[in-house]
Amino acid sequence: MKQGIRRSLQVMLVFMLLAAGSIPFGAAVSAAAVVISQAGSVVTATNGELVITYDLSDGRGDFKSGSTVIMSDFYSNYGVVGSTSRISSYDAGTRSASWAAIGADGYGTGGKQLTITNTLVSGSTIILTIKMYENRSFVLAGMTVNKSVSQAINFMEPIASANLDIGAGSDKRIYTTPYTNNYDFGVAPVNDFGSSQNGNDRPYGAGETWGAFNGTSYWVASMFDNTNKHGFIAGAATTFKWKSMQYLRQASTANGSLTGFSVYNAGGQQSGTSVASDQFFLGYFSDYQAGLEQFGEMYAVAEPKLDWTDDVPIGFNTWYAYYTYPTADAMLPMTDYFEDHLKSLGYNYMNLDCCYQGVEGATDLQNLEDFVDYVHGKGMKAGTYSAPFAIFDDLADTVPGTSYTFGNIALKDASGSPIKSYINTYIVDATHPGGRAYIQWIMDNYHVSPGFDYVKLDFIDLGMYDGKFYDTTKNGMQAYRIGMEIMRDTLLAAPQDIYINESIAPLLPGGYAHGRRTGVDTTIGLESYPGIERQAFNAAASWWTNGTLYAYNDVDMIFPESVIDGFNKVTLNEGTLLSTAIALGGGHWLVGDNVPFISDDRMAILQNEGILDLVKKGNAAKPVRMTNFYHKLEHSPSAIYLTDTNGDRIVGLSNWDMNNASSVTVSFSDLGLSSSTAFTLTEIYSQTKLGTYTGSFARTLKPGESIIVRISANASSLPTAPTNLALGKTATASSTWTAGAGYEASKAIDGSLSTRWSAENGTSGNQWLEVNLGPATNVNRVVVSEYGSGNQSFQIDTYALQYWNGSSYVNLSQNFTVGDRRIFNFPTVSTSKLRLYVKTARFIPSIQEIEIYNVAGNTGSRIDQDNSGSAYSTYSDIRASIQRMQTFSLTQSSLPRMDVYLYENYVNKLPEDNLYLDIVLLDASSNPVQTLFSAALHPSNIPGAATPYAVYPRLTGLDTTKKYGLVLRSPETLDDSSTSNKYGFAYNDTNPYAGGFARLSTNGGSTWSTESSGNRDLIFTIYK
Repeated sequence: MKQGIRRSLQVMLVFMLLAAGSIPFGAAVSAAAVVISQAGSVVTATNGELVITYDLSDGRGDFKSGSTVIMSDFYSNYGVVGSTSRISSYDAGTRSASWAAIGADGYGTGGKQLTITNTLVSGSTIILTIKMYENRSFVLAGMTVNKSVSQAINFMEPIASANLDIGAGSDKRIYTTPYTNNYDFGVAPVNDFGSSQNGNDRPYGAGETWGAFNGTSYWVASMFDNTNKHGFIAGAATTFKWKSMQYLRQASTANGSLTGFSVYNAGGQQSGTSVASDQFFLGYFSDYQAGLEQFGEMYAVAEPKLDWTDDVPIGFNTWYAYYTYPTADAMLPMTDYFEDHLKSLGYNYMNLDCCYQGVEGATDLQNLEDFVDYVHGKGMKAGTYSAPFAIFDDLADTVPGTSYTFGNIALKDASGSPIKSYINTYIVDATHPGGRAYIQWIMDNYHVSPGFDYVKLDFIDLGMYDGKFYDTTKNGMQAYRIGMEIMRDTLLAAPQDIYINESIAPLLPGGYAHGRRTGVDTTIGLESYPGIERQAFNAAASWWTNGTLYAYNDVDMIFPESVIDGFNKVTLNEGTLLSTAIALGGGHWLVGDNVPFISDDRMAILQNEGILDLVKKGNAAKPVRMTNFYHKLEHSPSAIYLTDTNGDRIVGLSNWDMNNASSVTVSFSDLGLSSSTAFTLTEIYSQTKLGTYTGSFARTLKPGESIIVRISANASSLPTAPTNLALGKTATASSTWTAGAGYEASKAIDGSLSTRWSAENGTSGNQWLEVNLGPATNVNRVVVSEYGSGNQSFQIDTYALQYWNGSSYVNLSQNFTVGDRRIFNFPTVSTSKLRLYVKTARFIPSIQEIEIYNVAGNTGSRIDQDNSGSAYSTYSDIRASIQRMQTFSLTQSSLPRMDVYLYENYVNKLPEDNLYLDIVLLDASSNPVQTLFSAALHPSNIPGAATPYAVYPRLTGLDTTKKYGLVLRSPETLDDSSTSNKYGFAYNDTNPYAGGFARLSTNGGSTWSTESSGNRDLIFTIYK
């Protein structure tokens, strides 16, 4: 009743102002101004959207929106060091209220601050402040504790309640954020929080355990309804003094009220007669997603994000391609490769991650400068890496440029012993003058001075560890800020523009970097989640940080194949799932794969201009609907979307179930589009037109399938998908397969021929599956999908795709591993039959589907020269002084691909260097005179037996009258008499290749000799 009277008075006031001419007739009239009043012991503050009442008689308050009671009987409290009890606003004492105008500021207009002073009998005074603005669905709250004597405070909780609700809702959930991106965003039902790791300052040796979620969310949290989207958002409005958390206690029934909620500061301590909390944001929104976006915007009021006016970082990073083997011998040719094949598409950054190994004998600084100069000479930008809060040196060593030791600057525990972090390093105490000098030294010497344009700051969460600081008045958050300020300000002051990117970092504070990693390394899985899906749901959950807290989100690196993982490399579907997450993740596209070894069907992802167009705009997609990911181990959201600059909706649809098909329907109204307008839909990966749809779009996705759909009011000139020529054709399996396995041809979920074929009798031999097309048919694309389900992985090891030339089968392509989808593009051939011939398999290979197409304008490569049909022997001696070379000739001016039969003779350790493959031009004496192409293979997971390993030089403009050579070398691999732990090759001594011969160098490539009177040949395949 009181609320109704108050609203009537406000309406009357508006009409009085109109009549008086204070508000022009016809002008838009805002919702209610902020009104604060007191009746008896009850103080009320409202802005027409929110109502806060506070009873001065008991030190408790209510938080409402309309008829929805969000929190009742909320209170404030704090804790002192050494005590487990809390001192609360409802303790015995007296209370008073006052309020004052704030006016307009970055948070809104017409602001007012309500101040509640709780003077307690215990001698403490708890002062709660609440700021409210016109037309804002949030308030800002904070607290200060005063006492006549100094207190050491380690816990400050401005708003706490035994309940939290959001009104009507049929699917209420919580949304939580992690301490750093070592952990995960999560969603769960309000009455079943599920599990988590939920770590914070983890000491060395402490394991990460998966257990019941403790209800602690860091930085920001939400309670929302997944159906009507109403939601409450609470989080840190500032983080200048403390770490900021939210506590949630689960509801007792489905869709019930939380039985506990608070926002609080903790982490270390602060002392004095007056100690203040940071500010907190608390808001209620009709759309919780809009609420999270506004939270990000409002955090940036007190701590603006770093703007970046240059392009989105697109390029390469060494980590997943080389791990600890990024040598100059690998990175300089990789830079050449990017310049030749990807720079024109926008790939502009060549970034070193950990462990760069430059030229032996040069200083670290000289090697870095040389690398930067080389990259800049190609018209590209260079990136680098450091972990500036970690101490990798011996504690007795002297900090460069100071008289301090690393032991002096190491963060200590209460007993004075250095604290060791979870990465087995000590931690820089940024409150120590030597600690600050060390951070400055790293920035100057490893980033600014060499001329880098991009800096990845890793493991910066170490800077937030709490302990006994040199400056005893500081806690972990304050020390972290000291160190981060040095880093940011030094890098921003550099002569060159430097993009600053945070990795393994807290979500807040913002303002220190242009970008931040949304999840942990993509190679790290958790519970039932593979790393790719883990990365995807963290990206989906943190869409709102893009453009608010950070210029761009970093969804880690794209690796469409993960060459480094050998047989267990990423399948095409997995690579596409990751690509969708990253492309729609908010702008940051660094390739973490060994690009010269990426197959053409995966390379197509990196060269897809539709994908790159989205990346360059730097926008992040949000979930259409949330799933209960992480806490409840549900799959990542299947549908995410963003609005393109022209108003089109871009929708990523992904089936995270790798074993079963899944139907996905997207309602256009959920995307903010008209449900009665016809829209044209196109698919970005395939660059095809899907058709015209009204109201919604439905698609059954194959296991692991991911597509990106553009929904536009404009027509499209893209073609429709090509016709699958395998439809209705006969499939035949080889006789060596048992009848029990057989095959079946049926209509698959998308109308294509599904050919299920599997083996029950062995793993090698004459094993094939043939599709009979009938009359000779032009064909230039084949798609093969291998079957894998549950614990059964993909089994095909080596294979050949063949076509019938009228009298025999001819190899089009051969390689190792097929996986869930392998796309073969090749120059058009006319044939009546195609078959997949399996040479070796790990157990029981099975083909799920074969599709055959003739695509207008399609091209690719096919086998030109091949001596791999010969019997061969193997030998492993590629090392520092020993290099091998196969000479060859070309039938045309391009060399798109070679298959090299190589392996690694691992016995008890990896070789000490990469395996390098060079394509060289030869003189008349078959000696190298020019290196045309070079690429490096990391030793991890190179096959243990000679295997056709594809390398893609993609060379053009070659002279067919010249001779060329393929060189195998590993300059830093141990030079001893053993063939153990060395790289090997396949060879034949009966001259199986008439166009060349094998040569040997025993002095690191200085001189060469021909082997076996010119009869020895390495085993290889050349494509045209």
